[in-house]
Amino acid sequence: MAELTMQADPEIWQTVPGVDEVAAWYERQVASAPENAREAVATASALALGARVDTDLSAVLLLCDPSAELYAMLGIAALDGVPAPATSQGAVGIAEALVPSPWPGEALPLDFGGVAGWRVTLFDEQGAVGDTEVALPQTVSTVYVADVRGRCVVAALSSLTPLAAAAVQGLAEQVVATFDVEGDENVD
Repeated sequence: MAELTMQADPEIWQTVPGVDEVAAWYERQVASAPENAREAVATASALALGARVDTDLSAVLLLCDPSAELYAMLGIAALDGVPAPATSQGAVGIAEALVPSPWPGEALPLDFGGVAGWRVTLFDEQGAVGDTEVALPQTVSTVYVADVRGRCVVAALSSLTPLAAAAVQGLAEQVVATFDVEGDENVD
């Protein structure tokens, strides 16, 4: 079985551990947070732990920057036996299946050498301000759909305000650029 690997900057992203280490990791997260940010760090950490323990994700990364009041999660799934889509429409279809939106997703091509695919941005319906003619979404979701040595890898950021999403997308793309697959003799 092939294993997804990545190089996440530990100064930015924390790898959320598996079931055996969750209690100690959570306690460290909350204890090391500034006192005025402990509740936010506890909430972000608990949500990230839930995503890691309660799903079949390959990895979950957490970004906690209390000084900037910036919290984000990147959930990553490497799909066995599933080829990456060959078109942006295929990538949008995957993203829209994960993050339903009343507005169509927008796909931008990405190519990081060994990792190519799309960044799909979707406007979230919840919290949108406006009417049926014009709406201003308050949060956006970002989904990366990538081909990593012939394997489809999907990475989804938690919903963020548009400004936070713009900042975090670049940090997430630093991780996506390092995706690789090891341990499968059928890999290129």
